Amino acid sequence: MPARKSSARKPSAKKSSGRKPTLSPTRIATYLECAVRYKYIYEDKIGRFFMRAKPGYSFGSTLHHVLQHFHAEGATHSAEELIVRMEQTWIGAGYATDEQEQAHREAGQQIVQAYHAAHQERLAGQVETIATEKTLSYDMDQFKLSGRIDRIDRHPDGSLEIIDYKSGRWETTSDEVAGDLAMCCYQLILKRLHPDARVFATIYCLRSGNQASAELSEEALDQFERDIRQIGAEILDRDFSQAEPVRKDICPECEFLPVCERFWRNKARRERLDVPPSPDGG
Repeated sequence: MPARKSSARKPSAKKSSGRKPTLSPTRIATYLECAVRYKYIYEDKIGRFFMRAKPGYSFGSTLHHVLQHFHAEGATHSAEELIVRMEQTWIGAGYATDEQEQAHREAGQQIVQAYHAAHQERLAGQVETIATEKTLSYDMDQFKLSGRIDRIDRHPDGSLEIIDYKSGRWETTSDEVAGDLAMCCYQLILKRLHPDARVFATIYCLRSGNQASAELSEEALDQFERDIRQIGAEILDRDFSQAEPVRKDICPECEFLPVCERFWRNKARRERLDVPPSPDGG
């Protein structure tokens, strides 16, 4: 991960609150993607006004709940019982039509059945699931790095495997796993908590059963930790009141585009009239 340029900074209110701030892979990825989007969600906290439920989120949440329940109950339920559980806990928010929702229900049934069959193979290989939907944290001095891991398996040789479910993806590769920010964060946290164990990460495509794994070397892990410390410090010290929207390729898909478009219109108007910006950026 390349070094980043320093940004405008100010003493962070989070530091003076007496409680160490927490950064997650999602927060870090949001910041790297767009600092203004980070500002809207985590600083201004206006996400609830713009972010709407989506089929992919609802579908993924339903499957995560079912699989967590399966393991929490000792992984003794039949595939049919898991399907019943899925129906009982189904999240219907965000689907545009009944047909779209039904298609996801049918896909969910197939996924649950395939997952149950794959679990039997894991048992035969003496692979033990030791945690599901587990939140782990690693103290990085200025902040805590925290991540919620879908599943952790222990292999017969003592190695620990991080499994991240992907409900919308059909294929993945080891290169994708190696370059995935969240998977690297999870490896860093788990390795620092279990320094004597081999730790590696796997993306599991629930729709197809396709999966791929990658492992950070000790050298790569150390470099990644340095990068995360630097980015974390940048996030915590940044003066987000000075962050201005910049047009990017992701803008057309962003829920906050209307907010940014309003900013750009006002800025263009001020420039035409040679009017200084107001304190709130309007």
